[in-house]
Amino acid sequence: MRADSGPTVARVDDAAAFPDFCYHDAVGLLVHGDERAARRAIEEGLARSSGPRHAETRACLSDLGAQLDGEAALARLARRTPGPIGWLANPDALARSVVALGRAHLVEAVIEEIAHLMPEDQLMGLVSAVHDAHTPACHDLLVAMGSVVEGAPGQLAAQLTECVPASDPCMDALRAQVPVAAWTSEPPDAPGQQQVIIAVGRDAGRVAPVVAIIRHEGVGGVLDDAFALPDMIPARLEREVLEPMADAGLTPDPLSVRDAAEAVYHALLAALDAGLEIPSAAYQPVAARLRRALVEDSPPASHGSGEMPSMG
Repeated sequence: MRADSGPTVARVDDAAAFPDFCYHDAVGLLVHGDERAARRAIEEGLARSSGPRHAETRACLSDLGAQLDGEAALARLARRTPGPIGWLANPDALARSVVALGRAHLVEAVIEEIAHLMPEDQLMGLVSAVHDAHTPACHDLLVAMGSVVEGAPGQLAAQLTECVPASDPCMDALRAQVPVAAWTSEPPDAPGQQQVIIAVGRDAGRVAPVVAIIRHEGVGGVLDDAFALPDMIPARLEREVLEPMADAGLTPDPLSVRDAAEAVYHALLAALDAGLEIPSAAYQPVAARLRRALVEDSPPASHGSGEMPSMG
C-alpha cells in the first residue's frame, strides 16, 4: 500500500473484513512513517472489531496501539529529560518516567542510552542514587538496570535488588529472557545465506523477535547482520514477520531454540573475531542484546517446536 494513497479502510465494503484491513493498513502506514493515519486506522479497526470472530485482530490492533503509545512516551522522555545531572538529583523522577513506558523493549533502549551517556563512575553513582531513593519505581528501574547494564554498574544493580522481582512485569521481563520459539529460512536467490528468527519471551504473553542473517562459508557461519524488533504479541509476529516472509518465498521452518541460539551466537563470535562490522550496530547494541537474550543468566530451552505461547 502506498503511504500517499490514503487509508485503505475507507474503501472497504465488506464489514467482516474491515478490522483486518484496518490492521494491515496501520502496519503499512507505519512502514511509510505516517503515524497519525496509522492511529486512525487502529481506532477505526478497534471500533468495529467486537465479537469472537475478530478477537485476534482486535488483540493485534490493541497491541500495536499500545506500542505507539509507548513510543510516544519515549519521545516525551527524550524531549524533557534533564540529563545525567538531573537523573542523579532526582532518580525517582527518572524511574517513574522509565516505568511509564510500559514496554520492555523501550525500557531496554532507554537504559542502554543512559549507560552510553554516563561514564562508569557516574553510572555507579546513579545506581547508588536509585537504590537510596527506596521507591517502588526505583526498585523496578534497578532490577532492569541489573539486567541490561554491563560491567560493574550492572553487577552492582543486580546485587542491590537481591533477586527481589520488580513490581512491574514489564521491568522484570528483562531479567528472565528465554527464547521460546525459532524459525529458519534460506533465500532461494542467495545460496549460503540463512535467516534465523528467534522469539524471546517477554511480559504479558509478548515476545521480542530477533532477526539474524548468517552467511555460511566453509565450517560454521558468520553473522552478516542482526536486529531486534519491538515486543509484540505472537499473533503480530505471525502476521507481520512470518507470513510476509512466506509470501516472499522465504518459508520459515520451525527450528530448535537451542540450535537457533547456538547458531546465532557462534555466528556473532565469528563476526567479532574477524573484525566485521554489524550494520545494525549503528543504532542498536546488537552484540550485547544477543548475549543477554541467548546465553546470559537464562539458558535457552533444550528444544522448541516453533509454537509460541498463547496471548493470555
